[in-house]
Amino acid sequence: MDTTRALVRAHAAATAALTAAVVPEPFGRRRRAAGFAEYVRHQQYVRHQQRADAVMRRLAPALSVAAAGTGLAAAAAQLRSDPGASAWRTGSAVAVAAAVVLTVRVHVPVNRRLRSWSPDAEVPGWRGQRSRWERAHVARRALVVLAAACAAVAAARQR
Repeated sequence: MDTTRALVRAHAAATAALTAAVVPEPFGRRRRAAGFAEYVRHQQYVRHQQRADAVMRRLAPALSVAAAGTGLAAAAAQLRSDPGASAWRTGSAVAVAAAVVLTVRVHVPVNRRLRSWSPDAEVPGWRGQRSRWERAHVARRALVVLAAACAAVAAARQR
């Protein structure tokens, strides 16, 4: 198998893994409907949430770097043979990079604040923080879906 084909497959696999890790949201409705104490307890103390957060803090950065890196490498490898596919792969990498920037600028600071809150003392402005986190979460998920769509279009061009 040649290098370009290996990079294309690696990009597809990394982007698919990132999408599977970031896009599904089984507890989103419950999180959005919760009052302060329930919201904080759920985010801080529910065992499955703690495990999910710990996994995502380790897994999402690695998957993001893999998806963006293999996307750019595959784009560079395809630049001469298929400039269109190269452009779509570059778009995929840029969407992943935008999702990372959003995570670092919005999610990380809000998550740090949330871990310091006590369910017994409602924090002024917590709904605004939750709304900001939720909007950024929707945008991050959309960016990852966009990255997957760009990778799929690039792959479809090669068939």
